[in-house]
Amino acid sequence: MLDVLVVGAGPSGSRIAWNFAEEGYKTILIDRAEVIGEPCQCAGLITPRTFEYLGYERPIIEEMNGARLWGPKQSFLDFQASETKALVIDRPDLDRSIANKASEAGAEVLHGHTYLGHEKISGGIKARIRNKSKKFNIEARLLVGADGPLSRVAKNSGISGKREILTAFGADVKGYKGRENHVDLFVGSELAPRFFGWGIPTGPNEGRIGIATTLPHKPMPFFRDYFLKGAPSKLLGGAKIINLISGLIPFGIANPSYTDNIILTGDAAGMPKPTSGGGIYSGLISADAAFEVAHRALNSGDLSSNNLSEYQNLISERIGGELIKGSYLRKAFLTLNDDELAEIISILGEPKVKEVIEKTGDLDYASLAALSVLKTQPKLIKFAPNLLKPFI
Repeated sequence: MLDVLVVGAGPSGSRIAWNFAEEGYKTILIDRAEVIGEPCQCAGLITPRTFEYLGYERPIIEEMNGARLWGPKQSFLDFQASETKALVIDRPDLDRSIANKASEAGAEVLHGHTYLGHEKISGGIKARIRNKSKKFNIEARLLVGADGPLSRVAKNSGISGKREILTAFGADVKGYKGRENHVDLFVGSELAPRFFGWGIPTGPNEGRIGIATTLPHKPMPFFRDYFLKGAPSKLLGGAKIINLISGLIPFGIANPSYTDNIILTGDAAGMPKPTSGGGIYSGLISADAAFEVAHRALNSGDLSSNNLSEYQNLISERIGGELIKGSYLRKAFLTLNDDELAEIISILGEPKVKEVIEKTGDLDYASLAALSVLKTQPKLIKFAPNLLKPFI
């Protein structure tokens, strides 16, 4: 019997497999993709903090130190920070690099292997696996579900729960007329209802664009309109699609994120940030927290739900507070109509407020910037008093 079977070789799954293998646990990491990281399902924007936490760097495509916010009623803001706020990376390359770290540490990495389900057995679980040629079983003391927003491990374990899931659709394009080192963000009911759209420069005359939204809206019609009308069309007129990207973004921490002999991490555990949709940094934090708890449990020989419960506390301590605050900010955002969004953008453009945003803006910890902005301009609380009051 294995010590650990990890399902899903995204950043969090590969990270936890790397951790286990380094400690000498017999570990298998499986992923259904033939090539890890493909197809890409991410805009590829992270903070420098992510590489610091990861412990090594990968090639950086672009450094972002500014943003342009395009809103309804022709509202517009241009932010310019004095330091790098975000990095554009090759996401498939990052995924493969962490999986390679796991392999180098001693984990067996199986490409093109799909988890079908599992059953409880004495001392662990027996998972059903399929590859191109056969179906077979893998027995392990611990099963880690790092298999994304629609985690089959979570569903089969009875810990999937309810959560909000956004659909994202995007593309790499040639002919993008963005501003160097600036991310373009689009908000409003006509451009990106219930979330936002983005444009990210990836090289001379090239960019990565997209939109995320929730049902009943579908991203594809709005994505198509980017080329035809509104602010995005000014940046995309004549642009040519090179590669399409799509994916799902889950909001809401899974609680519980564990059960007997099973633990969830990354998107499967609801780690994406409700303010940006990014989940790499928070997913890595959850992977390390899950490892710490499971490491102790494996050593003790007790992988019961009760002995894994400390994982939920560690998530809360290390990143859960920010995710919960982010959910309040998202709820406040969802109450706004286009007139209110345009008014807010106007207020954010006031010199003192804008200066605070440029100084404190942080993709990983948006609540800190929100708190600073509300303290600088308290009248913003009128737009969602019940939701924003805890930030004052």
